[in-house]
Amino acid sequence: MENTGNETTTLDWISHPAFEEPWRNLIVLFFLIVTALALWLGTGSINWAVLGVIALLFAVRQWFIPTHYRLDEQGVQVRVLCWRRRKNWSAIKRASTDRNGVLLSAFAQPSRLDAFRGMFLRFSGNREQVMAFINHHLDQGEE
Repeated sequence: MENTGNETTTLDWISHPAFEEPWRNLIVLFFLIVTALALWLGTGSINWAVLGVIALLFAVRQWFIPTHYRLDEQGVQVRVLCWRRRKNWSAIKRASTDRNGVLLSAFAQPSRLDAFRGMFLRFSGNREQVMAFINHHLDQGEE
């Protein structure tokens, strides 16, 4: 986090769930093994089993790959490997939290499109800092 005087200008952090919650890796590994075994027994083909495991690994890739987050005066940026997504504060209408993170939504009311138009930021032991930064910028947008 960078500070200039009393005002925070940026907030950066990295979330890597596989390291933050290592016991859940056992659950992921269990499902990968069960899927491979079920596909192999069901189809009799090792190729389908490998393809199924690859598909599952792709689906849970954000569990294994660190996600970089940056909040600044202009907006929010999420970066995973070479993929980047950015939203300006003016495009964010609502912030909804759960125990793992915060969903920044383009809609003032909950919508089925939140999963597609919103941005989920995973906390990494910094819930209070992240929410204070977000609330500060969302409150400024209402003025």
